[in-house]
Amino acid sequence: MKEYLKLIRIHNLLLIAIIQTFVFFTAILPIIGQYGFVLNLPYWIFASLVVATILIAAGGFVINEYFDIKIDRLNHPESVIVSNIISKKDTMHIYQILTISGVIIGVVASIVLKSFTLAFIFIIVAGLLWFYSSSYKRMLIVGNIVIALMSALVPFVPAFAAKEQLVLSYTDIILQLPIVPSIYTFCGVMALFAFFAVMSIEILKDIRDEYGDREMECHTIPVVWGATTSRIITTLFVLLTCCIAVLSTIKISLPSTLSLRYTLFAIVLPSIFLLYFVWSKSCKAIDNAIHVNRLIILLAGLYPLVYYYILNTPK
Repeated sequence: MKEYLKLIRIHNLLLIAIIQTFVFFTAILPIIGQYGFVLNLPYWIFASLVVATILIAAGGFVINEYFDIKIDRLNHPESVIVSNIISKKDTMHIYQILTISGVIIGVVASIVLKSFTLAFIFIIVAGLLWFYSSSYKRMLIVGNIVIALMSALVPFVPAFAAKEQLVLSYTDIILQLPIVPSIYTFCGVMALFAFFAVMSIEILKDIRDEYGDREMECHTIPVVWGATTSRIITTLFVLLTCCIAVLSTIKISLPSTLSLRYTLFAIVLPSIFLLYFVWSKSCKAIDNAIHVNRLIILLAGLYPLVYYYILNTPK
């Protein structure tokens, strides 16, 4: 069981579920409530969208392991699961079950919401994850951008669902109010943060796996431009995530300093340690940088809780 959970990267799936749940219940619903409206979205539909996202993402992780067997044997042979513990045939079956189930659940929920946008997203993302693992990730920058864009869609799934349900409940007149723009702005900031944070973590993983990637003729940033340039690019992305977090917090202008304090201690401060590890010469430095980067993404995903607390604190 442990190997199967590692294969689907259960910690990443839990992070996706946490982000979508908190965005929906502690940001989207309060924003709608501020305008005196109620979102009549059945919880089973929201749960279906989260499950669909998780299943498709899990399928993506599985197929990535499937195509990376040779590279992983060169970079970290002790942790190879596919072919060593789980056969390639079983791995492909797991991928097919997860992906097909995720697409069906997501499309059915989207049809109930009458949202062709959501249905399109689930289908396209499932396809992109296959091409990412089979070819895109071996191309210069393309693979990094693709996976970062798909990560940025995670907070937008509940936003799209909320918008469609509002239209179903209140007709198109709801679009004349600032509710949907407010929701999209909040989720857009989180998506932009996710994009740059995932870009940095993907480049860090490429630095870590440079030996295997070079041997398998992958055109990653470290292979083509070198480790130093890769560290510089990573640093720029880390600084961009900090700027986005701080500027968006100031833009919100909530009647409390808690939001800014949380951003400084949960995003900016860990980013300093992240940059230290990025430029450290220690053999474990890049692994440590990846762990810190994941922690930052988790803490950013918890920000809607802070937002909800501030909105519901008596003035």
